[in-house]
Amino acid sequence: MNRALVALGVVSLFVISISAFAHHGTQISYDMNKSVDVKGVVTKFEWVNPHSQLYFEVKEKDGSTVTWAAEMRAPGNLIAEGYTRKELMEKLKPGTEVTVTGNPSRAGAPVVVFIKLTTAAGYCLCNNAGGGAIPKPGVDNNQRYRE
Repeated sequence: MNRALVALGVVSLFVISISAFAHHGTQISYDMNKSVDVKGVVTKFEWVNPHSQLYFEVKEKDGSTVTWAAEMRAPGNLIAEGYTRKELMEKLKPGTEVTVTGNPSRAGAPVVVFIKLTTAAGYCLCNNAGGGAIPKPGVDNNQRYRE
């Protein structure tokens, strides 16, 4: 009986660690040593768990439009940083012109881990609203970005 409980405990820990790694595998999916600036127009902002999401359309040089996504922090983390749902839903409403900085997908998909955002009107969502890291000369490349 004891061996069965120990085996069950080991298997349970293994399963839990795999799911935690899969969820927090940001450095596997995104290049945390690079950042990109993408200019577009907001189509949707979702205040949801486990990560808020920003969707925006980017006009390509050939005239086509590509929908990008930016993975942001969870609503609880955004609240802890001083943001409110009402504020972000207003500032990031559809049609808002934005420049988003983020760590790009390693697969080349139009998605980033959010670092910061500036609207055409000058609003800056810069105070730790994302999980991204910006490379800075002379410091750890994964140091969290703060303006």
